[in-house]
This record gives sequence, structure tokens and C-alpha cells, in this order.
Amino acid sequence: MKLKRLFIFFLFALFAGALPVAAREVRAVWVRPFVGADEQTRKNPEAGRRFIRAELARISRARFNTVYLETFWNGYAIYPTAVAAQRPLTLNSGVADEAGKGWDVLQTYLQEAKGANLEIHAWIHVFHQWNSNLGGLEKSPIFARHPEWALLDETGSPLVKTEAEGANRDIYKTFLSPSNKAAREFLKRLVTEITGKYPRLAGVQWDYARYPLHDAAQSFDYSADALGRFRKETGIDARAISPTADPAARQRWREWKTRQVTETVAALTTIVRRKRPGWKISAAVYPDLDENLRARQQDWKTWAARGYVDALLPMLYSAEPDRVETWAREFRARISGKTEIYPALLIDHFYDARGRKLNERYLKLSRAFDGFGLFAAQSLTDDLIEKLAAEN
Repeated sequence: MKLKRLFIFFLFALFAGALPVAAREVRAVWVRPFVGADEQTRKNPEAGRRFIRAELARISRARFNTVYLETFWNGYAIYPTAVAAQRPLTLNSGVADEAGKGWDVLQTYLQEAKGANLEIHAWIHVFHQWNSNLGGLEKSPIFARHPEWALLDETGSPLVKTEAEGANRDIYKTFLSPSNKAAREFLKRLVTEITGKYPRLAGVQWDYARYPLHDAAQSFDYSADALGRFRKETGIDARAISPTADPAARQRWREWKTRQVTETVAALTTIVRRKRPGWKISAAVYPDLDENLRARQQDWKTWAARGYVDALLPMLYSAEPDRVETWAREFRARISGKTEIYPALLIDHFYDARGRKLNERYLKLSRAFDGFGLFAAQSLTDDLIEKLAAEN
């Protein structure tokens, strides 16, 4: 009888929320610090803290429980760092000063997240480390010092035109070469620093863990280091590989590059596992595996199978629900049961701002997995927040 009463109490407590549920749905959103903040807020730590507190309160109100906080991108960290450069908080389209120097923005988010009942995960760009709208590479905190770390196309250019952005499609990315061992050591030092300084983080997320998009007009990586290493290991000159006449050599080149990315992911994950075994490691990836292997050398299936990630977020960025559902179904079929899957959706697709309603098909899709992620926080309107707050 006593055991029966205890069992009844357990059931009541569970449904009342008094006991933790074994597995909770992850509701995640990506946050770039200070999007929408004015210059004075960015420069003043106290004003910045108030901005962060209000931002996280809105996110919590929408019943998110996980924040992927952009911590390292374009070669800059959002905290005082001995490894990289600290991001000037007024950095925008090439304009930078020393505003915020020494202010630990990451620590502030961690402190304010506790009151908002949110987990903070450090969102880290792995290979993409500069945008041309910020200026030439001589202004980059990485490539100004180490131009040899840049990934190059067949013409020797570091500008990735296959992923052009901006209204005029004239903003170009620059990537670290995934095969460059010195660049990898830099990334390892950075992750070691983050794991050592910020035990209150709940995890890390690898983004841009890939090569740039290859197409007929532009291919990669023809840096001296990559060409030299590939030739030494295989005896093949990558520059001489014909796109039509040498399918076997082309496949070896592709597989070699895929291995460079996977080795980097494995190395960074090893650092986190050793120092912070309780952290969750996730990665934002493109959904189509075969296309990824061909055009970006991103092998998330192997990452999952070898335990390099705990969760994958396939970026299902399409306004066509049929395509998104197909991507999601195929993605799940490729992944082992241990790896959690959180479909990543654009808010503009998930929510119809004009009609002020959630897309029911995308909402149903998000419930069919271990959670979901919405990109990005700056698109959270008051109406969407209230709808997410009320959604069961």
C-alpha cells in the first residue's frame, strides 16, 4: 500500500511539474549580441546588461529554454581573450573602435540567463572567419597576421563568391583552410580557452564546419599548404585533376577534404569532452548529405556515428513545406538513434507575420523531433512571442 501511494504521488508530481522530466523538448533560438541596440548601449556595460536582461526575458517568455549565443565569428570573440581578438562592440561595415574592450559580454549573458531559466551554448564559427563588408583582409584579426591560413579558389583568391550575400551580392566570405594545421591549432586553443573560462555554459555549437559551397564557377582549396599536403599524402596534383576525365582522382580529393573537416570537428569535440563532459555539443548543418559531401565536404553522418556531436540541427531553410518535410525525413533516416535532432527553421517561414499565425505544418514538424531551433532572435515579434508562450 505504501508503494502504491508513493507511485501515485510520483505521477502527480510529474504531471504537476514538481519532478524533472527525463527528456525535455529543446526549444532553441540563435542570438547575435546587441542586434538592434544603439551605439551607447553597446559601449556601456550597465546599459548593455539591461539590454541583455530584457532580450532574455522576451526569449524566456516565448518558452525557449536554449540560446545559441554567437561567441566567436569573423575572427572576434565576445569576451576578453588571450587567444583571439575581442570584438569591438561597434564593429559594423568596417567601422570599429575600442568600445567595450575588456567587457565580458559572454559572462554577462551567463549571469542574466540564470534568472531567465535559459541555457547558454557558445555558438562558434569554425572555418568562416571574415566578411568583405568589414574591409580587406588586412583588417581581419586573423588573416592580417596569417594570410597563409586562408582557403583559396583556383585563381588564388580568398573571396568566396559562391556564397555571396547582401543586396548587391557583393559581400564575400573568407574561410580558414580546414587542412591547415596551424589554423586548427588556433581553433583548438580558442575552444580550450572557452571551456576553461566559462564552466556555466551548457554546451557549444559548431557552425560553418565545412568548406564553402563548390560549384562549376568556383572550387576550393588551392592554398599552398592544402595542395602540398594532398600531393604528399596521395601523390596527386589537385590542380591537374580534370573535372571530367579524372573521376577517381576527383573523388580522392573530395574525400581528403572531407576528412580535414571531420578531423577538426573530432579535435575540438575531444577538448570539450575532456574538460566539460556534461556539456552538449551540437552542430548546425545542411540537410542533404550527398549534396553536402559533394559540394561542402560536411559529413555529419560520420560525426553522429562516432559521437562527435550530441545533437544536429539540419538547417531546413525553405518556404516550401513539402521540401522541408522531405529533408527532415531523409535526415532522420541517416542518423543513429543516439544523436538528437532539432530541425532549424527560419522564423519567416515558421511564422506568418502578415497573417499573425504559426505555420501548422512547420509546427507539427518541430514536434516530431527532439526539439527545434528558430533563426534568429532578432525576428521575434511581440505577437510571435505571445503565440509561442501559449503554444502547447
